[in-house]
Amino acid sequence: MSLPLDDLEQRIALTRPGDTVRGLSFAAVLRLTHERLGRDAAERLRAPLMQRSPVDFFSYPAVDFLRLIGFASEALQPGYGTREAALRACGEAIVGTFFESTVGQTLLRLTAGAGDPKRMYSNAPASYGTAVSYGQREYLALGDKRVRLTFKGDLLPVQVHEGILGGVLTALHREGHVRGTERCLGDSEFLIEWA
Repeated sequence: MSLPLDDLEQRIALTRPGDTVRGLSFAAVLRLTHERLGRDAAERLRAPLMQRSPVDFFSYPAVDFLRLIGFASEALQPGYGTREAALRACGEAIVGTFFESTVGQTLLRLTAGAGDPKRMYSNAPASYGTAVSYGQREYLALGDKRVRLTFKGDLLPVQVHEGILGGVLTALHREGHVRGTERCLGDSEFLIEWA
């Protein structure tokens, strides 16, 4: 499932005026674009959305982030082969940037010491709640090495979340996979398993 521009417009139509995304997500996608396509490409994506580089813990309109993720994935697609892979790479960049932050490093140290991804995923609803102002997320453990996350009222494509959630396993040095299913626009479910 790709993210054509009509899908982007449908997602934008789901937003409400107060829906926001933290600057860290903007910065991560812009940094990925800069690394893969150069500074000029990243600036072309940023300029219509904001005058300056985003500040990690400031909140910015979700509509602007949807536009950024849509157009960034389109620009990055040739390098990743598919639009879906580019969207996952954006998600991986977001979680990678988070784990580089002071808060992310602390959380990683606390969780990595136990070596159990379930601890990290059980915090996903609260973590997402600090990163965005919209939607609801629920966590359910399905066994020792399997969990499900359910998202309702979320604005991002499933592939972005697959990248974010898969990036957690990478950060914890665990093998596994994330399978996302979009039930309807805005509602999705993620099955996460690891060895």
